[in-house]
Amino acid sequence: MFAALVIRMFGVIGLLLPRPVLLFVGRGIGEFAYLLAFRRRHLALENIRLALGQEISPEEQRRVAVRSFAHLGMNLMEYFTFPYLNQRKIEGLTQISGEEHLVSALDMGKGVLCITGHMGNWDLLGSALAFRGYPVSLVSKISRSRAVNRVWMDYREAVGVRIFSGDGVMKDILRQLKGGGIVGLVVDQNALIKDGIFVPFFGREACTLTIPAVLARRTGAPVVPIYSFRDGSKLRIVVEAPLESAEIEDMKEDVFQRTLRYSQWTEGVIKRHPEQWTWLHNRWRTRPPQDVPR
Repeated sequence: MFAALVIRMFGVIGLLLPRPVLLFVGRGIGEFAYLLAFRRRHLALENIRLALGQEISPEEQRRVAVRSFAHLGMNLMEYFTFPYLNQRKIEGLTQISGEEHLVSALDMGKGVLCITGHMGNWDLLGSALAFRGYPVSLVSKISRSRAVNRVWMDYREAVGVRIFSGDGVMKDILRQLKGGGIVGLVVDQNALIKDGIFVPFFGREACTLTIPAVLARRTGAPVVPIYSFRDGSKLRIVVEAPLESAEIEDMKEDVFQRTLRYSQWTEGVIKRHPEQWTWLHNRWRTRPPQDVPR
């Protein structure tokens, strides 16, 4: 309960601060966390080294890590202001390109599976679509703290995004697609073996969620990639053309190829804006059985 109260208090503070000051405070929080959070800092640096070490120098790797933490700090401060957003404010904060891809995909009448990742500000991305009148839902994890989880979900739903989580999530997804709505799925986080398969990600086998591929095969809903990135004080939202896949008769191979393609798309987006991805997440935590020591 105390944590939830603190979150709401920060929301009021965020409302009172001018946006440049809000982002400045967020950057400071992120950079301070970089100094204090030794384990997460080490994990981020190691992930960047393994993923991009052949492309950028050690000095640039450290800069990417610091900026990634700073970026998350800015996201955090923006998140506190969600209950006070409206359409005018959202339009001032965001700019969307490629929206025609989303419109044409919705016109197919099968709903849309939007794949995205923890790039830019993914929650602000969802709210921008919702305020533009799109029926948006997001499949989300549940926080361990009930109080924090309730505030977290309330803030998201305050900007018009429906949250699907916990038991019955598959029924919610299918109902949303059947009604012609949008289901957002993040495809860039570590999955448990029971929920995913291993595909290459920055040259390393990464356990990746199969639910987007399974749903695309089962429902025929188009898969539209969408991501955001911070450009000064604005959030640029990019909608790309659907990732079309010729159905393979063998289901396992079909799901593998689709999942691989989604993973390759995510990798490409991260390479464009590496400082805005969550490198402090242990993306490669789940290992293939042959890699686990006895």
